[in-house]
Amino acid sequence: MAKTKKVEEATIVEDKTKEKSKSKHKKKSTVHTVKPTVKYEKALFIQRFAAFILDIFIVSFVASLLAYPFLDMDSIQKLDDSSTEVAEKFLAQDISEDEYISESIGISYELAKQQGLLSLITIFLNILYFVVFQIYNNGQTLGKQLLKIKVVSKDDQPLTVNQMIFRAAIINSILISMVNFAILIFANQYTYFYTVAVLELIQFMIIAISGFMVMFGERRQGIHDLIAHTDVVKCDVVEEMETCES
Repeated sequence: MAKTKKVEEATIVEDKTKEKSKSKHKKKSTVHTVKPTVKYEKALFIQRFAAFILDIFIVSFVASLLAYPFLDMDSIQKLDDSSTEVAEKFLAQDISEDEYISESIGISYELAKQQGLLSLITIFLNILYFVVFQIYNNGQTLGKQLLKIKVVSKDDQPLTVNQMIFRAAIINSILISMVNFAILIFANQYTYFYTVAVLELIQFMIIAISGFMVMFGERRQGIHDLIAHTDVVKCDVVEEMETCES
């Protein structure tokens, strides 16, 4: 009986020793997983500016092509000639300042109505290009692709439709263009002229201030970036590999 107990105790000790050995072996063979921390280098102002100009040209060109068959080009040309003629008369002091302003407002209003379809197509293309196309093209327009930059979300999440709508509404004049179009339909020529003048001044200030913020700001974000919580970055990604024990 004494020998049997000793054998059982020896077996228990041996089993415990094997379990400790296995435990140590598991610790040594811990799987190491690699979690990449992705960092982006922010785009330069010149890259963003060049892409912005190129994108505006693309949208304007396509909108003109689509609207051209439906525009009365003869009437538009006559209005352009009338605008030039009124300006020349004012410079030659053949008409007073009040007459010049009154005639210019009327011509501008009629010209806007003649080009109403072009304005509507431009608004639609801006939404399609700067919101829909850009979000499904990894945060890039054609201009951004050429300059090798893209829009990313500040919270390291995929871009959302709301973010792109806010960006485009502010920096690509979509909101102001829609307001201008509504005023053209429902307001008189004087309301249209002065409202559009104020809104275009606001839009110019937004673009100018955003440009200075991108050039000289610490975050290199424009007003539209801050509101939409986005950044514009270079497409070259720098990955820092962090080793973590599981």
